[in-house]
Amino acid sequence: MPTITTKNLPSREERAEIGKKARAIYEPLREQLEREHWGEYITINVDNGDYAVAPEHKEAVKIMRAKYPGVLFYTFRIGYRAVFHFRGLGATDGKRPQGV
Repeated sequence: MPTITTKNLPSREERAEIGKKARAIYEPLREQLEREHWGEYITINVDNGDYAVAPEHKEAVKIMRAKYPGVLFYTFRIGYRAVFHFRGLGATDGKRPQGV
């Protein structure tokens, strides 16, 4: 993928495709990541499947930017539907599942 700038941001359809690729990379890792890193952040390079996990969003992105400058990544919070949420429940039912 070429370097992303404000002049060549991906379209809505392209962003949706990046999200699908990221979820496909995450899915086989989900059980282990949710058990070991619940609530942390994962940043994924969808071009090669590499990823970084960190307690803070900025930290996960920083790790990946150092390895892949100029690449567009996909980041989400492990175990949650959204990276960030406002005055609401971010997890599926608002609670960490038992055993995770």
